[in-house]
Amino acid sequence: MTTNLNGTTRDWNATTITTMYETTAASTDLDYNSSILSNASSTPSPHHHDSIWLMSASAQGIAGVFVWAAVFITCHQIYQYLRFYTHPSEQRWIVRILFIVPIYALTSWFSLLFFHKNSYYVYFDTFRDCYEAFVIYNFLSLCYEYLGGEGNIMSEIRGKPIRSSWFYCTCCLSGRQYSIEFLRFCKQATLQFCAVKPCMAFVTVILQSQGLYSDGDWSPQSGYLYITIINNVSITLALYALFLFFFATKDLLSPYDPVLKFAIIKSIIFLCFWQGKYGHLGL
Repeated sequence: MTTNLNGTTRDWNATTITTMYETTAASTDLDYNSSILSNASSTPSPHHHDSIWLMSASAQGIAGVFVWAAVFITCHQIYQYLRFYTHPSEQRWIVRILFIVPIYALTSWFSLLFFHKNSYYVYFDTFRDCYEAFVIYNFLSLCYEYLGGEGNIMSEIRGKPIRSSWFYCTCCLSGRQYSIEFLRFCKQATLQFCAVKPCMAFVTVILQSQGLYSDGDWSPQSGYLYITIINNVSITLALYALFLFFFATKDLLSPYDPVLKFAIIKSIIFLCFWQGKYGHLGL
């Protein structure tokens, strides 16, 4: 693996795409399988044999190999950024974002190691969700840093018409111009996720301790339904705001190859959420 630090540290995501996606998928799959195990002793399930295998030493060993590989690769890249700390205003945000890989990997692995104690994963997920929200904040801050701050962004886009696009969902904004209110909406709508996600994570822990939360339980008496609805609204709004921000600044961000970075960040707040929900629905 080669880390390019000679320019303005624009390729921070090149070596972490695969590990980011794999650990995100692993985390949500473990949440789903943990909820299955809680019912396995009383009700036969087609996933029962999968649950038994996930408790085996071979499953834990295989997962451990990939987890520590992801941790080693990412920590090496973080070390390289810290060693060649030539652009601290940008690199500090990048380093914080890169820490999501070992955090996702290790929390997923710990959930697997404590698989037979099916409520432990909730506490691991709480820590992971809090850092996930922190990553979104850092990514938006990195984009602002790339563009020179809010004032510089506004000087570039102020007064320009908002292009109507079905793909970017800006048809309702046709005829309007970019303004400070538009930019602040993108910022606030994205950062609300950074507040809602940790709050819902702590609420989940409280409800779990009171026996009022169970993954996959969609009944009105379970807190899972309401937490899912709140998280879904928050995630959808954050995704839309990030999309609008990218739509408005993609020309300014083009020297930094933003498309792949946006795709990875969006996968964090979208794929890891809906993969788990589809699993609970049995899709």
